[in-house]
Amino acid sequence: MNAFWKNFDRLLDIMAAMAGVILVFICAAVCYTIGMRYVFNSTTIWIMQTTEYALLWIVFLATTRLLRDGEHIITDIIHSHIHEKARRYLDCVMFVVGGSSCMIMLYFSSSYMYECIVNNVTDVRAVTVPKWTVFSIIPLGSMLLAIQFFRMAFNRFAGTKAEG
Repeated sequence: MNAFWKNFDRLLDIMAAMAGVILVFICAAVCYTIGMRYVFNSTTIWIMQTTEYALLWIVFLATTRLLRDGEHIITDIIHSHIHEKARRYLDCVMFVVGGSSCMIMLYFSSSYMYECIVNNVTDVRAVTVPKWTVFSIIPLGSMLLAIQFFRMAFNRFAGTKAEG
């Protein structure tokens, strides 16, 4: 099982690195289009659409690693005022609710992606793109988030650290 979690963590690190590369691409593309607009009075029409898609991909590529490492935003108003045993119970409940929510998102996003593939749905804007390619990251990211949430719930329930 340790080999599974080691590979899982490696996958999360690779996906987070991919999100970083996409972020650099977005910055370069936006700078390029601004430069083109001011220097040549011309702009590229595909950059806005691509940037929107890239932002979606960044979220689902990096979120699971942020959750694993505890680098996401948390509100600990209640958490900081209760005893450790209650904290552990509350963490387990929150992690199971988070994992269950991700499983629901996995189901609906997979259904939508399947529908897009079967009906050959495309996004017709500056560049025509099959919608399933844009949204394929949502089921993958939801599945990985669910796994991480349940991993954290199990670890917290077992009394080990909550981060993974």
